[in-house]
Amino acid sequence: MKRALTLIVILSLGIFLCEIPIAFAERISSIRDAKIKKYMLQLGDRKYAQRARIELLSEGSRAVPYLVALVSEPRAKIAIKVLAIKVLGDIRDSEATDILIEALCDDNAKIRRAAAKAMGKVGDKEAVEALRNSIKDEDPKVRLNAVRSLEQIGDASVAEALREILGDPNHNMRLYAVKGLGKMKYKAAIKELSEMTDDTSVNVRLKLTSALGSIADEACVPALGKLINDSSANVRLHAVKALGEIKCKESLDILLGAINSDDKQIRYYSAIALGELGYNEAVPELKKLINDENTNIRVAAANSLVQIGTNDAKDALRTILNDEISKVRIIAQEALK
Repeated sequence: MKRALTLIVILSLGIFLCEIPIAFAERISSIRDAKIKKYMLQLGDRKYAQRARIELLSEGSRAVPYLVALVSEPRAKIAIKVLAIKVLGDIRDSEATDILIEALCDDNAKIRRAAAKAMGKVGDKEAVEALRNSIKDEDPKVRLNAVRSLEQIGDASVAEALREILGDPNHNMRLYAVKGLGKMKYKAAIKELSEMTDDTSVNVRLKLTSALGSIADEACVPALGKLINDSSANVRLHAVKALGEIKCKESLDILLGAINSDDKQIRYYSAIALGELGYNEAVPELKKLINDENTNIRVAAANSLVQIGTNDAKDALRTILNDEISKVRIIAQEALK
């Protein structure tokens, strides 16, 4: 029955897919859904193609068999196939996985690119092996879409594949590999990730700080300690934030050093991070910051003292009960009620 439906779909789409005479196509009257048929036909018309794409997406899984049939039709135009693959990706139905895997082996790079990208949206683990193979594709865009989709699938089964890409010469490949490993909190890759603190791409280093913070293992701290001195201010800030996610004495020591930075944003986020760590040893430095020239830093330091909540922290809060900054006063007053 399924085969018969696929055949009917292919024949009925012949009006725009290939050179089947219109008179013959019009005799095909057994299409089950006239609305979907209309949208499928419109995919072949530049004027209506984008609208048809939106309408087919709204039809969801009901449109999948028709789109699958279109992609599998050897005489279909490349542009229409690519559009159909994009719609299948947007629908996110695993029934499309088999045809997308087949499309990854197509002779046309545009079709392979679209299929590699769509697989990440579908998110089917069954596509992992095919995507791993596509990392070696001769077309750089196929490779990039493949690694991006592996990152989106985010299953443990793709971790080793992403790990192998960390040394890829393409910085975007490295970026998605780092992002995926961070998302999976993949501790086995900490060593390789830690060796990337000098990566030539600032975007990779920025994503690296987030990944190490997500993994949140003490073994990540030395690398974050290097990144806190990065040439990029954005990387430095994210490294400070990441250290606040890893509660250990090593993180504390680095942040206590950062709190004396000339960069007010570093001082601000260090104050917040020290509160998140919650160590009493941070109180003397936070006590200094409640007198900082910057109001936001004073507020952040006061809030962190509240978070720490020890007797020493409360003593520090008593010194700002009459602070000139109303926000600072209120924080102290509320904490000491």
